[in-house]
Amino acid sequence: MALPAAGQVRVGDDLNLNLNGVLASGYSGIYGDQIASSHGLNVSGNGTLSGSYYNPNFISFNLSPYYGQARQSADSLSLFNSGGLDFSSTIFGGSHFPGSIGFSKNWDSQGTFGIPGVANYTTRGSGQGFNIGWGAFFPDYPSLSATFSDGSSDYSVLGSPLRGNNQVRSFTLHSGYTIAGFNLGANYNLGVSHAATPDVFGTQTIEKASSDTNSLSFSASHQLPMRGSFSTSFSRAYMNSDYFGSSYHGTLDNLNGNVGFHPTQKLSFSVSSGYADNLTGTLLQTILSGNGTSTQSGTQAGTNGGIFESNNQKSNSFYVAAVADYTIFKSAQLELEAQRRQQTFMGSTFSANLYGGGLSYRHPLFGGYVASSVSFADSNSDATRGNSLSFSTSLTYSRTIQLWAVSGDASYSQNVQTFLITYMNSFYNYSGSLRRRFFDGRLIWGATAAGSHSALTNQPHTGNGGHSYSTTLGIHHFTTAASYSESSGYGLLGLNGMIQPTAPPPGTVPADWLILYGGHSYTFSMGTTPARKLSFGANFSRAWSNTNSGGVNSWNHVEQANALLNYQFRKLTFTSGYGRLLQGFSASGTPPSNVNSFYAGLSRSFNFF
Repeated sequence: MALPAAGQVRVGDDLNLNLNGVLASGYSGIYGDQIASSHGLNVSGNGTLSGSYYNPNFISFNLSPYYGQARQSADSLSLFNSGGLDFSSTIFGGSHFPGSIGFSKNWDSQGTFGIPGVANYTTRGSGQGFNIGWGAFFPDYPSLSATFSDGSSDYSVLGSPLRGNNQVRSFTLHSGYTIAGFNLGANYNLGVSHAATPDVFGTQTIEKASSDTNSLSFSASHQLPMRGSFSTSFSRAYMNSDYFGSSYHGTLDNLNGNVGFHPTQKLSFSVSSGYADNLTGTLLQTILSGNGTSTQSGTQAGTNGGIFESNNQKSNSFYVAAVADYTIFKSAQLELEAQRRQQTFMGSTFSANLYGGGLSYRHPLFGGYVASSVSFADSNSDATRGNSLSFSTSLTYSRTIQLWAVSGDASYSQNVQTFLITYMNSFYNYSGSLRRRFFDGRLIWGATAAGSHSALTNQPHTGNGGHSYSTTLGIHHFTTAASYSESSGYGLLGLNGMIQPTAPPPGTVPADWLILYGGHSYTFSMGTTPARKLSFGANFSRAWSNTNSGGVNSWNHVEQANALLNYQFRKLTFTSGYGRLLQGFSASGTPPSNVNSFYAGLSRSFNFF
């Protein structure tokens, strides 16, 4: 039997609606040693209800609910039977006062908690978010927009008895105006964040971090003769924060300016300058970036050492830099640089001068394309005797050699300037790829490799690095892939696991904040479509790592496997899948968590109206 259906439904004179989705029914189950097991027949699905009232520019909306969406039964990235909804709406979109509203909620969903360069560990939790925005835009008048957002989540890391949660709330005002050729802007931000993060890699405690931010900024820019431009900005931020037991509060002022000219097609030059009245807070902000604790801060309120010990002392930074670029010929460009930096930090004042230059080249070569650069700089500081020579170089090349597609790039730097004048940084990066077609293109093979390492020059135990390798093979309706990666270094505990901060000078970060780690991981995957409308895919990943946090060693392990089969006949789709997760941390003192999930059922897509 068939029922008539319209592509759109009009309710009354002004409401237009569209509804489509997928409904599924089947047998599913989930069981494990640390979760409540269940199995049986269930109904799942997802849908999208969209529409408008009176006119899409007046009110439009979109609602997308989903239920029972596991990796084995749908396109969701969850091992569990997650559910939730996403709602968004625009109001008065075609007027001078546009607005928007959004809301999202999810439960029993899968997330990640990771170590840099190693396969992520799995979390299970729920969360929600809300946002609203409004604006006023009139020609020849200053614009004004306001946004408010509020989000929270609660989760557990499988293999550990600890639970984490976080909440972030922010309010922002922005205004822009153009007058007499000046582009003016102003921003105000008020933000609050709270996080309770489980230290599954070490002490097995809940580490708490919070931040209250109040900031105001202004900017201005203007075009100048000789194809030039001028820009300047000022910001003031006040922060009251607590990062895992260390409190920090105060203000941070920043003033920056830049002026540049392009008098000829080949020549351009610019001068920039900046001043920060709180170098300690700026450095701390850089170190903790990514933790959700936006540390633009200034004065001490109870600490455990490290950078906080310098907080009662005055700190600031100033720099002025000049850069000139000249195109020698079409493929080569010369750059000259001069810089003056001065910093007051930890009770001492440092200053340094830098003079340098570099050459870059881009041109076809041997049937391919090459891009290279090299630069040198000479710097002297009143904190050390003599001069320090630094250099950087990079090389990129790509070419097709008969049936081989080859590409690679590498870069290396030695003794380049870091955030603080008294320390220098060195690093290297590389990557390469090969690709080859065989048997008239019926078989394609590819491989990639990449690596990086960064450390403070002549400072042991300050490095982070890693390497990764992967290969793929595709033939007709079959593909397979494998990869391996390794990484080591140090990090800080963040909202979603460990993060790698910008290399902090020794002693600026409390020792009990740091997490030392080393890890490896590998993955295998395959997929095939042996017949029309029939597909099958499977993957397996494994990662193991050693960590040391607060003097506590932990041996961590995660192993995950998934398989999914789909067969479409008429308008029905048969889906069958299986997933398995094994994850544990020796520091937790509990056995590894073992989760298994399976599903088999039928689904059908609908256009209801």
